[in-house]
Amino acid sequence: MPVAFDSTTLSILLNPDAKIPNDPATGKPPDLAKERVQALVQKLQKEKEKIVIATPVTAEILTVVGPTYADYLAIINKSRVFEVAPFDEIAAIELAFLNRDVFAVGDAKNRLEPYQKIKVDRQIVAICKVTGCNTLYTDDKGLITRAKLCGIETIRVCDLPIPDSARQGKLDLEAHEELPEMEDEEVESGEDASAES
Repeated sequence: MPVAFDSTTLSILLNPDAKIPNDPATGKPPDLAKERVQALVQKLQKEKEKIVIATPVTAEILTVVGPTYADYLAIINKSRVFEVAPFDEIAAIELAFLNRDVFAVGDAKNRLEPYQKIKVDRQIVAICKVTGCNTLYTDDKGLITRAKLCGIETIRVCDLPIPDSARQGKLDLEAHEELPEMEDEEVESGEDASAES
């Protein structure tokens, strides 16, 4: 079963300067966010599952990364795990039904967001529906609400497990005092004593 990534999740994977979204429970970015997403991609690749990248997501991420966009496109296009899915005629028909049957009532309380944002979110959800994605990896509140209205499970980065490979225990050692410097005479006499023994 394919899954979908939004622009934030994809950016964490590809962009070293990506902003990590806060965990709602702590109000802070989760530890090892990139490692979590990388482990997810490796797991999906091993299971021969596809990660759908909706074309509106591609547009969002390329807008942010600027002149290095070609590198990002090359990574997405060369990898077998990614599949770029267009907002085509089938997705447009799906969105029309969703607008009429789901979003007209269920999405009314989210009208405070800019219309362009709402429109893009709905396009992403429609693409998820037509590509058979039951899971969308996203931290975007509006997108989470819209996906759930359409029966799509959403998973935040903070909910991804930390991979075992990244679980290296950190030793909480107290700082020691500076060792006194030995004068040359003390060092030499110490060496002489060890030589005699």
